[in-house]
Amino acid sequence: MTPEGMRIQLIDKQGGSLFPSGSSAMPERTRALINQIASVIQSLPNNVSVSGHTDATPFQRADGYGNWELSADRANASRRALSQAGINMDRITQVVGKTDTDPLNAADPFLPENRRISIVLLRQAPVLPPNLR
Repeated sequence: MTPEGMRIQLIDKQGGSLFPSGSSAMPERTRALINQIASVIQSLPNNVSVSGHTDATPFQRADGYGNWELSADRANASRRALSQAGINMDRITQVVGKTDTDPLNAADPFLPENRRISIVLLRQAPVLPPNLR
């Protein structure tokens, strides 16, 4: 749980990647995982936010395409997969590429687990900080 809502993290592990290196093309294994998540999300009323994350390994093609674009493209690929799995597009309120700015493991931002997709089931009402309640 986060202040935004319930976060579901799809995480790369050593030897198992959500996407091919440097690509936003979604493998069938990743699509099947998103389909399972979508089947649960469909029964809930919450809006959804999707963000893509990379590790801190520098990546840049000759045309300037780098980790920022890659993280955003992977987030959008995940949004499309959620939609194809039956999630109404009106429920997806945010799609963001975060590159390596929010590592899951800040002690080692180069670890594969920092490459991930975050799907957040947003709270129905915003949570106010204690000083504004």
